[in-house]
Amino acid sequence: NIDLTVLDFLDDALDEITVTYENADTAPVAVTPTKRSFFGKKRADATIIDAHTHVVPAWYKALVPVTGGNPTPDWDIDTYLSFMASEGIAHSVFSFSAPGANVFQGSQGLTVAMARLMNEQAAAYARAYPSKLSFYAVVPLPYTTEAIIEATYALDHLGAAGIFLTSNFEGVYLGNAQLKPFFDAMNKRSTKTIFYIHPSAPYVKVSNKLVEANPTPYPTGNIEFFFETARTLMDLTLTQTIHNFTNINYIIPHVGGAFPACIDRILKSAPAIYDSSLAIYRTRFWWDSAGPTYFHQVSGLLAFGIPASQLLFGTDYPYAPSFTQAGSLAAVLASTVVTAEQKTLLFTTNPTNLFGSKISS
Repeated sequence: NIDLTVLDFLDDALDEITVTYENADTAPVAVTPTKRSFFGKKRADATIIDAHTHVVPAWYKALVPVTGGNPTPDWDIDTYLSFMASEGIAHSVFSFSAPGANVFQGSQGLTVAMARLMNEQAAAYARAYPSKLSFYAVVPLPYTTEAIIEATYALDHLGAAGIFLTSNFEGVYLGNAQLKPFFDAMNKRSTKTIFYIHPSAPYVKVSNKLVEANPTPYPTGNIEFFFETARTLMDLTLTQTIHNFTNINYIIPHVGGAFPACIDRILKSAPAIYDSSLAIYRTRFWWDSAGPTYFHQVSGLLAFGIPASQLLFGTDYPYAPSFTQAGSLAAVLASTVVTAEQKTLLFTTNPTNLFGSKISS
C-alpha cells in the first residue's frame, strides 16, 4: 500500500521503466565507433565482475543534480553496457548512489515511495539484461518497519542481490540502536544477506534541521566519503553490531576508505573485541577496489591480514570519471601486493562465491 503518487516525477520514472522493459536485451552490446574511441577497444575476454557501480536514470539526476559536492554524472544504459564491454566486465552489480532513497529528508512517506520506485527501476534494468546486470536494493531507513518491508520485497520478489546502505541515514549511523530491528530482521533470513555499505554526506542537527557537516572547502565525495566509511565501520564495530548479527555479509568500498588507518586506534581501546573484530573483517567483510586504490592504498588494508579471498573489483562508474577507469584497472593488474592467481580471485572467483545464485552469468 505504498502511495507512489506523492512523487510528482512519477510519470517520468514510469516512462523510463517501461522503455527499459521494451528494449530488453534485444541485441548483443556493440561498441560504436564513437564509444570505441571514448572507451577504447572492446575486449572479447570479458570475465570481470564489477561489484561497485551505479545507475543514474535521467529522472533521478534531475532530483539529485549534485552528489558529494560534484555534479551528478550523465548516464544511459547503452553507454553503460558499452563501458562494461570495453573494460572486460562480464557482469555488474549496481546500485543507485548516495543519498539513495533519502532525497526528501525528514519525510517518511516520500522516502518510502522513493525506495519502492528506485527498486522497481533497478529491477527493470537487471531483468532487461539478466546476464549482464544485478542490483542492490535501497531501503527507506531510518524508518525500520518500512525498511524491513522494502528489503523483503526487493530480495524475495524483485531478485535483488543485496541491500545498499549508506554510511548514515539522516545522521543515524549504522550501529545506532534505532536500526537494530532492521539488522535483526535481515539476520533472521534463511540465507546470508549482503549489505553494501556506501559512504554518504555527514550531517548534524542544528535547530532540528539536518545540515551537511563537511568541515572543508573540498567536495564531500572527494575526501569526506572516506572518513564516512571509517565512522560507520567504527560504529558497527564498537556497538558489536557485526558481532551480534552473524548472518550478514558486508561489502566495503574503496578498500575501506580511511578505516584501515583507524583500526588499531579504535580497537586497541576495546581489547575485548580486538581479535574477534579482525576475524570478522577477514571473513564476513569484502573490500572492493573502486577508485585509484591499488596504487598504494590497498597495502594498508592487507597489513591487517585480510586474505585475497575477501577482495573484489569495483569501478564506481559513472561517478568515477571514465578517463580514470583504465588507470585504476591497470593499477590492479600491475599490483605487486597481490599475485596473478589472487587477481583472478578478485576479478571473478570471489564475487562468484559471495553472490552465488544471486547473480546470473
